[in-house]
Amino acid sequence: MKRIEDWIQKHLVPIVKKISDNFWFSIVADAVLYIVPFSMVSAIPSLWSIVRKFLPGLPDITPISTYSFGLIGLFVVFVIPFNALEKLGRKDRATIAGFTGMGTFLLCMHMVQNPQTGIAQININNLGAPGMFTAIVIGLLVAIIYKLMAKFSFFKDDSPLPDFVKNWFDNIIAIVVCLFIGWLLVDECNLNIFALVTLLMKPVTGFAQSIWGVITITLLQNVFYFFGVSGWVFTPVTRTITQAAIAENAAALTAGRKMTNIYSFGFSRYTMIGGQACTLPLALMMLFSKSRKNKVLGKATILPSLFNINEPLFYGTVVNNPFMFIPVVLISIVTSGLSWIIMHFGFASINHVMFDMSFAPNVVSAYVMSGGDWRNVILVCVNFIIAALIWYPFFKVSDKFELEKEQKLAKDNE
Repeated sequence: MKRIEDWIQKHLVPIVKKISDNFWFSIVADAVLYIVPFSMVSAIPSLWSIVRKFLPGLPDITPISTYSFGLIGLFVVFVIPFNALEKLGRKDRATIAGFTGMGTFLLCMHMVQNPQTGIAQININNLGAPGMFTAIVIGLLVAIIYKLMAKFSFFKDDSPLPDFVKNWFDNIIAIVVCLFIGWLLVDECNLNIFALVTLLMKPVTGFAQSIWGVITITLLQNVFYFFGVSGWVFTPVTRTITQAAIAENAAALTAGRKMTNIYSFGFSRYTMIGGQACTLPLALMMLFSKSRKNKVLGKATILPSLFNINEPLFYGTVVNNPFMFIPVVLISIVTSGLSWIIMHFGFASINHVMFDMSFAPNVVSAYVMSGGDWRNVILVCVNFIIAALIWYPFFKVSDKFELEKEQKLAKDNE
């Protein structure tokens, strides 16, 4: 076991840290996190829809979700080039770069004109989660072009023209290049960018929806967290996949089709009870520790754990603790695998309601995101019990070790 831990620490952790520090990865990660408030806003219509089941006379506020979470693709394609130019120290061009990203994104949607009304139409779904991957690709393309032209200027430093006027002209070439590439691919080559990106991502998204994909993703997040690398490193990938997946599930349900995306947004509510690696049972156990250190830590972390905030607990007692590696691995495999199997065979509902409130108790999130299915609440409770059973023997060994250390220290100080 020590050899495995040392190998991961030596070879894999540095690679993940290097990727997370990469310029291009960081701007995508920032963009994905910037749009979280819009996802959170969509939780309001989700809760409201449950109330409307009992009070059908209440108004429908779905448009609040449509024009918040439903536009996250458009927001992302603005933020990526904007972030890139900000980090390059070209704040004077950052906003224009973001606007260029939006323009190129809309151009690539290939508006179709209705011959009868003369009105141009687009698929509004592509502005939201289903268009996220394409938004990231286009945002990166625009950011790269702007980075290449960041130092270009038509004017010398001693030009008498005001800076804002010079900035107008200096942005023209980058704007034209970005829009020309979009026009060439979509209008002249008749290429469906959205379909192409979806096709290219199919192996990744397809694997993510399999039981092995779900287990692998959960295991990677928790194992790297064990070594001190926050699970947020994986957010740009996991959030993009799961947001698109839950949007597809919602569309399938509306159209009367079967929902197939088990790994959709909120699946982690079944595998992160109290935070990554299901540490809520561990926090409860620590309240009854014989070790003074663990008992104090349990009292300090139990309340945050109820709202899925487990950094204090995890970094205080789990990270790099050899006693805790095996339960982290087992819980990752069992809870994710069991949840996938239960949903696959229809014993619980697949998530299809957007509810981005990670700090809400897991039973609440499971109920809302499943459309009000109590079986999903039961699944959370079952996973909680399983996690508790796995944590218990390893916690007892760790607590005994800490107690012996404290007793030895007290004896040495006598």
